[in-house]
Amino acid sequence: MQWHLHNTGQSGGTPGVDIRAPEAWEITTGDPNIVVAEFGGYMDTSHPDLVNNLVPGYDFVQPGSSPVYNYWWAGHSTWCAGLIAAQGNNGIGAAGVTWNCKVMPVRIWADNAQGHVFLSEAERATAIRWAAANGADVMDNQWGHTSPKPVIQTALVDVTKVGGIGRNGKGCVAVFTSGNAPNFWYPGRYPEVIAVGSTDHNDVQVSAIAYGPELDIVAPDWGMGELKVEGLWTTDVTGLPGGSAYPQWHPDPNILDYTTSDGATSIVSGVAALILSVEPNLTSDEVRHFLERSAKDLGTPGPDDYYGWGRVDARAALDMVLAKRADLNNDWKVDLRDFSLLAQSWKTDESSGDIAPAKKRDGTVDIKDIVLMAEYWLRQIPGIGAVVR
Repeated sequence: MQWHLHNTGQSGGTPGVDIRAPEAWEITTGDPNIVVAEFGGYMDTSHPDLVNNLVPGYDFVQPGSSPVYNYWWAGHSTWCAGLIAAQGNNGIGAAGVTWNCKVMPVRIWADNAQGHVFLSEAERATAIRWAAANGADVMDNQWGHTSPKPVIQTALVDVTKVGGIGRNGKGCVAVFTSGNAPNFWYPGRYPEVIAVGSTDHNDVQVSAIAYGPELDIVAPDWGMGELKVEGLWTTDVTGLPGGSAYPQWHPDPNILDYTTSDGATSIVSGVAALILSVEPNLTSDEVRHFLERSAKDLGTPGPDDYYGWGRVDARAALDMVLAKRADLNNDWKVDLRDFSLLAQSWKTDESSGDIAPAKKRDGTVDIKDIVLMAEYWLRQIPGIGAVVR
């Protein structure tokens, strides 16, 4: 039922319009050392499909207390966490984009009958820095505002830049929604973040979601007011209504612990986590590069206002990362010169030739390294900065 992972037309959409998750899982299902911070509201941290993939976070709304579940949208972070990292291959429920990476709950809003009540800008900036200082590699955010907030941008600069406080100086990968149309939200407009738009199960841009020149990439979603079968199946608050408070958001009343939701940013965050599972030493800019340049181009050829670089493609992103690993002389292509360098380190512990296995290098240069290089033989890799929007 999770068409965003593997689309066979089961929701009435177009077969193949998905992120190619099963193909990506042939390489990695995620490294438990990679952590995605989920910034939102209430999260059901005892959900059986999430509990093994959570690390301690922080409740900035009610420090030291347990968040109270009150309203249907209070399950939002539970939905996002499931899209990112619901445990895969465990015989229950749903699967996340990554089966094994971890999710860090960071609560920055409360919920009442009027909707989300956010912390102050300064408090949210503190939460962003806290997550970076406490091990977050990727930051998933489905929130924003229509006007710039300099204090939040400053925090994002601090955590994403090379040499900053994120990922021991490599920079956190900050993923934000583009917002609800017609207003493209901040922080999505900031150059420090990856701004995500939405496409449906036919690769059509979701009109309810904002677009514009700041858009970086799109991912499967259902937008607002779409048919329930088009939603993204994910975890829901256990034993409580959650999304089922609105029938169109909860297609099966007999499944209380799972629901359909939106969540394009969470899908992109999950793919970013897969990339870092394979290459944890990439900088934030390099992760962005591989995400964008491996995307499935949609609309006008090249990046455009409606689809950015295109729909995120998990397998293509990992293939591009591994091709770059096989590019031993750093000229952005895999050819005879790379093979020559590999041969020079044959049967040694010289790390420069150790490129395999794909999931994680084994410290030895042997036949597995030749096989991986052959897989990406003559592959041209888009260079960083080769195209400017």
